This record gives sequence, structure tokens and C-alpha cells, in this order.
Amino acid sequence: MTVTSFAAKWGISLAMVTGLVVSTVSSTPILTYHDFIAKRDSHSLWFDCTAAEFEAQLRWLRSHGAHFVSLDQIFDHLVRQKPLPPHSIALTAADGYEGFYLRALPIIRKYQVPITMFVHTKYVGGRQGRPKMTWTQLQELDREGLVSIQSQTVTHPADLRELADKEVAWEMTESKRQLETHLGHKSKYLAYPNGKFDDRTEVAAKAAGYLMAFSEVTEPCETSANRWAVNRYVHTKWRQAWRDCYRR
Repeated sequence: MTVTSFAAKWGISLAMVTGLVVSTVSSTPILTYHDFIAKRDSHSLWFDCTAAEFEAQLRWLRSHGAHFVSLDQIFDHLVRQKPLPPHSIALTAADGYEGFYLRALPIIRKYQVPITMFVHTKYVGGRQGRPKMTWTQLQELDREGLVSIQSQTVTHPADLRELADKEVAWEMTESKRQLETHLGHKSKYLAYPNGKFDDRTEVAAKAAGYLMAFSEVTEPCETSANRWAVNRYVHTKWRQAWRDCYRR
């Protein structure tokens, strides 16, 4: 069922389904990071960011007037029309890599920047391949408050669009259940693995109880189709994101 057909079935407006009431006059970028490494070498991947690069990006953004905001503020902006500070930008990260805890977290604490970490719950604490953060580490971050821990499904399917309806629903509801069990509060936001989504996954995210879900469509968040398809820029396009939104 598409978002449009969902609205038609229940006889409600598309705006009520999408939940976006914000004016498109404003433009706000959301970035997503992945792993954080000590330095680049032959094993580095395209989505890696070194600690030095990350800190340099934060310094540059702050020197150009950036105000770092949380996803809760983005939600209030998109859904409740609450204004954001000038030159706002939101940061997210994906996959729960231990590199985030070891290399990005000290910088986040230094600059007191809010960020959301999306995790796939099956691999929490995993040591195969690149190590993942443990539940103890995630609980520490959650209690501290600068890092919001949210869902990226259970198993990080390569493409949610290829799964059956029941599988999609399980990936979303079970990861939400596990996060709420371990963290002790509601899990509100979802990131689609690899940014792969469609109308069906949007409806599933809404049905699972998420307030927003995030793609990797490289546009300002205000141009999102609905709040279960919120745009984000991959961090390698951070300068493009700033130019797109603030022409600077």
C-alpha cells in the first residue's frame, strides 16, 4: 500500500498521512556518518571518516555559523512548525561501529554536539569484521544524553524493498522492542539500511510506531516526501549539503 492509497482508503488528507506541515522556505541539512577510523590506509572504505576529518568538519561548520540540532528538534520543526536556529544542521551515524565510541565520541563531547546513532540490534557487541559497540556502551551514551540511540532494523537487510511484508514488519518492530528493552524508553526514529526504501516501507515504519524514518536522499529535510522518508546527506557530501541549504 502506498502512502497515497493509505490516505484514500481511510478518507483522510495526504498531509495528515505525511505529517509534514513545515514551510519549505527553510532548508536544513541532516548528515549521516558511518565508521570512524584513526587514519586512512589501503583498508579504508568510502564511508570512513577519520577523527581528524570529523573534528575539522565540526570546526568549519561552527566557524560558518552552524547550530547543531537534535532529531527531536528536527521532528518539532517538520511536524509542529517550530523554528530552528539559523544555519541549523543535524548529525546522525549508522551501524553502531566501535570506532564511533573510540574516535568520534571524544570529539562530540568536546564540542557538545548532539548526534543520533542508528544501530542494527542483531550485531550489537559483534566482533566479526569491524567491531560494534556493546549494549553497555550504548547504554552509557544513552544516559549521557548527547547521543540518541535509535533503530536501523535487526539484521540490516541490504534492501528492505525486497523483503515480504511480514519480514519488513519484524525487522522494524523487533529492533524497536530490543532497543526499548535495553535502554528503558521508547525508540522513536528509524534509518532505512543503505537508504533503501519505498512507499511500502514508509507505511510499515509508521505502523511500527516510529515518529520519523530516514533515507539517504541528498536534499534538505524540508523537501522530504513525508516524515517516514526524511532526507539525509551522506557525510562525504557535507560541503554540498551546506551549499544547498545556505548558499555558502
